[in-house]
Amino acid sequence: MIYLDHAAASPILPDIAAEHAARCACYAVNPHASGRSSEPAKRALLLAERDLLEGLGIPTEQARVLWTASGTEANNLATLGVLRRRDGALALVDAGAHPSLAEPCRYHARREGGAIADLPLDPDGALALARVPRQAVAAAALVAVTHVNNETGAIADLVGLRDGLRAQAAPATLLVDAAQSFGKVAIPWAAAEIDLLTLSARKIGGPAAVAALVVRRGTVLEPVLHGGGQQHGLRPGTVDVVGVIEAAQAARVALAEQADEARRVGVLNHALRHGLAQWAPPQPVILSPPQASPWILAFAIPGREGAVVMRLLAERDIVIGTGSACSAESGRTSHVLKAMGVPTALARSALRVSFGRDSTMAHVEALLQALRGVVDAY
Repeated sequence: MIYLDHAAASPILPDIAAEHAARCACYAVNPHASGRSSEPAKRALLLAERDLLEGLGIPTEQARVLWTASGTEANNLATLGVLRRRDGALALVDAGAHPSLAEPCRYHARREGGAIADLPLDPDGALALARVPRQAVAAAALVAVTHVNNETGAIADLVGLRDGLRAQAAPATLLVDAAQSFGKVAIPWAAAEIDLLTLSARKIGGPAAVAALVVRRGTVLEPVLHGGGQQHGLRPGTVDVVGVIEAAQAARVALAEQADEARRVGVLNHALRHGLAQWAPPQPVILSPPQASPWILAFAIPGREGAVVMRLLAERDIVIGTGSACSAESGRTSHVLKAMGVPTALARSALRVSFGRDSTMAHVEALLQALRGVVDAY
């Protein structure tokens, strides 16, 4: 099978899988318990936090890490944790944001007396802060954006966004969903003065049920879950020590090889773009901007339903996506493409290829050949 849907999930690294059983035996004790038996687990959690922050270039005295069970949980804790601290709080949310970032803000506006406003996208997927009314920017308690869009790979100019907020004297907390940039595209924590950063281990070959919320010191959150005092009282529940160790291991690998892998994957992305450009009608339309993350390429084949093409490719053992895996079952047209102004008919033809560490030029060539056959027989 050729797997080209790594933006949805990436297979766990072989070294991590091989060591899993031994780690489970080694760290069977509750890390939050008192007594000497829990000390190795406590030290392992501290080491994992240090390694993650240092790998991201974040001074350890500047931030702390809250471990969660998913990126969705991390985004819920970050959004609601900020918004619930102020009555009527306004969230300014990236119009192309992942549902786990946008939906908690909508819930807060709908059920808890808050408010929400869109941070619109330009046709190339760039954030368009200049199109937001100044009063909305000034009133926002939270600005929540995606660093790398999970459908198009568009990279948000976070430094430019922070400069724009500063120019309008906006006091908002800046939350960045970095699920698709973690270990793939440099995250400007310092330059963009990011306050909250969410990460997912499963996108970089780590365990599926471990994610993280990096919190800048001084950023105050309300807990979303209740029932324990773990993790500074902000995320109650026993931390999965083995999962955290494995997430930190995956992060070390991804961050150490980030630049080299980006160059290698960039060659594959260029080859796919070039191959699609050589087609006779129907001419594919590239939806990802030229400067998008090399790990993701979105395109559409006019007149062909993306979901149908995806299923036909799966019958040939080639796996790609049509957009966000979290929304795929709903059958709705992409809100990201709609925000970019892509016509509905073209958006329904959208496909997404997302590369991983095991992707090769042979995979690109096989995809192009199979795709041509599927489209011709459609």
